[in-house]
Amino acid sequence: MPLKHAILGLLNYHDMTGYDINRYFKSSIAFFWHAQTSQIYKELNNCLKENWVENDIIYQSDKPNKKVYHITEEGRLELHKWLADADLSEVMKYKNPLLIKVFFSSNIDIDQTMRMLEKYKQECSAIIDGMNEDIAKLPEFEAYAQKENESFYWGMTMTYGFMYYQNEIKWANWCIDKLKEKI
Repeated sequence: MPLKHAILGLLNYHDMTGYDINRYFKSSIAFFWHAQTSQIYKELNNCLKENWVENDIIYQSDKPNKKVYHITEEGRLELHKWLADADLSEVMKYKNPLLIKVFFSSNIDIDQTMRMLEKYKQECSAIIDGMNEDIAKLPEFEAYAQKENESFYWGMTMTYGFMYYQNEIKWANWCIDKLKEKI
């Protein structure tokens, strides 16, 4: 499951609290892998059980105590094993609820389908805008990770995201044009 491996990847950069993991997750990985805060904490607990991470409790008098997680050697081995696994069968299983809606859209008015596609375009544009903000943070993330050349690989995923959402907008425009021809 990629969520636990994403957590291991983040902890491989730097020790973090669950809050930190959630914050960095939302500003870097979330455009291609969505997770709720509760899912992140659940996976952290699973990683603890697998001995892939450990935590230290930082006692604070003026705030609640916090747990700082760090990856173990077993966790690094699991991360490296997962990264090196060339099996992409799970990647190729594609699910898209929007396409199910479009597939069955003959059951609603064309205007309703076009409004749904217009909303989808707006949401794709908003994600692109958010990614533009995240690009500006890459040097900060790289400094925090204390690893060289990370932004090179992060840039690959950002480029994928830009191209993906730009293509989704292009596809939605194409669909809207086709629907207008039916009116």
